[in-house]
Amino acid sequence: MARGRMAYRLTATTMGVMLLNARGLTMTYGKGTGQTRALAGVDLDVRPGSLAIMGPSGSGKTTLLHCLAGIVRPTGGAVLYRGHDLATLSDRQRTALRRTDFGFVFQSGQLLPELPAAENVALPLMLGGLPAREATARAGGWLDRLGLGGMHDRRPGELSGGQAQRVAIARALVVEPSVVFADEPTGALDQRTGAEVLDVLARTVTAAGAALVVVTHDRSVAASCSRTITMADGRITGEYFAPGTQPPAPERRPKLSFGEPESERTAVLETTTVLPALDPAVRR
Repeated sequence: MARGRMAYRLTATTMGVMLLNARGLTMTYGKGTGQTRALAGVDLDVRPGSLAIMGPSGSGKTTLLHCLAGIVRPTGGAVLYRGHDLATLSDRQRTALRRTDFGFVFQSGQLLPELPAAENVALPLMLGGLPAREATARAGGWLDRLGLGGMHDRRPGELSGGQAQRVAIARALVVEPSVVFADEPTGALDQRTGAEVLDVLARTVTAAGAALVVVTHDRSVAASCSRTITMADGRITGEYFAPGTQPPAPERRPKLSFGEPESERTAVLETTTVLPALDPAVRR
């Protein structure tokens, strides 16, 4: 990743720029009598810091995370990243965005078993075109920062659950993302190890001036985040802030109206912060 682009992201973030805006998100699966509503008009802003999304199974929390990350397209509403509507991006552009600006940590880690830790972490950089030697060196630096300095050459099967999840965290952070999405990142770990892993993840993301969005069933996980929203039946039912954490002041920004003509909608988008240009190679 170009150093200049990272400088832009961190400068914008530290100035308090809203990273993600979800407006009126709906998501339905199936048709007719078999239709299932996963999201029912969700509005959510994501700023730098840690955000937990809690709710029972089927509440829509994972669907919301997938919409925010651009993995799936909502049935209705919009997700804006730095003011740019994700729906206007092609599939290749969305893939490029997830590779450079978003990081992901999953419950199972999803490490490649045949690769040593350093290569697992370096993989996103190499897929982005960085030479293998430089990518591996940068990956090693992240492993060192996360307390895995002597384990660069160990494969996932030679690591404990907590160590493997730290490798997964390093892989998410190596691209220096603006937003890290974590789906039940401690679900496969014991309580103590899970708490340690989440602490490392939250502290590292916060220190970088980025945002962490965590989907969880675990109240202790949510308690470690600066902000928590609860969900049920596809809706946000509550919002809570950690002691000493002040809710952000209302931000004045253009409101996206889906009833406007396309020309007016474009004008609205042009008044907000625009996503830095993606690599021309992914525009084709």
